[in-house]
Parts: sequence; C-alpha cells; structure tokens
Amino acid sequence: MTDEVIQQTPLATSAQPPHEGTQRKRLAWAIGIAGWLVPGLGHALQRMWARAIVVFLAVGLLVVAGASMRGNVFSSNGGDAFDTLGYLADLGTGTFYLAARALERGGADVSHADGDYGTRFLATAGVLNLLAALHAYEAARGRKA
Repeated sequence: MTDEVIQQTPLATSAQPPHEGTQRKRLAWAIGIAGWLVPGLGHALQRMWARAIVVFLAVGLLVVAGASMRGNVFSSNGGDAFDTLGYLADLGTGTFYLAARALERGGADVSHADGDYGTRFLATAGVLNLLAALHAYEAARGRKA
C-alpha cells in the first residue's frame, strides 16, 4: 500500500523555476515583435540565419516589386472593410510599410494590371512577414524549430 501512495503523490520539484517560464514568454513576445518590425530579425535573434535571410529578402523584394508596380498601399483611414483588411495586411510588413509609403510618390495606379498585381504583392509581403514573426515567436517558446 505504501508503494501506491508514493506513486500517486505529485513531485514537489519541477524541471524549471516558476520565474523562468514567464521570462521565456516575455523573451518570446519580444522576439515575435522584433520579427514583425524588421522582417527576419526574430529568426536572426535566435541564430536561424538562413530563415532570417530568406524572410528579409522575400518580404523586401515583394514590397519593392509591389511599390514599383504602383500598387495600392492602404492607409488607416479606409472607407470600408476591404480597405481596413488591406491596411492590416500592409502593416504586417513592419518597417517596410514605411518604405512602401515612401516609394508610393506618384500614387497608386490600379487601373492597369501592374498596379493590381502590385497591391497583391504588398499584401502578400505583409501576411508572409506576420507568419514568419509567428514562427519566430513559437520557436522562441520552444514549440517549433
């Protein structure tokens, strides 16, 4: 009977101190936000160099291509739900959003196919960067590699 009692009692010691878990969560949040602000930085902080370079180049090239095709860079004062979704997607590029706004000097030209494709490239860059920042966050928490 004493063996059953010993097996049923939970262990008093844990693998990590309680403050270490909250510190890891804070670090994961910081890495995720850094990965959103500068594409690839979240992976670079974790020494995932190949992923960091791929994310930075992919998001950067999509933003440059979309802006050079005179795609629509949405602003925060959109009139309908699609403008708001476009703004959130564009904002997903982090600091590259500011670069896209700076490159949009002549204004958007979505009356041609180039401008329409450019708008899609800009939104794709934002969603790709948000997914990469989420991956960096999850990797920092130890869930994915």
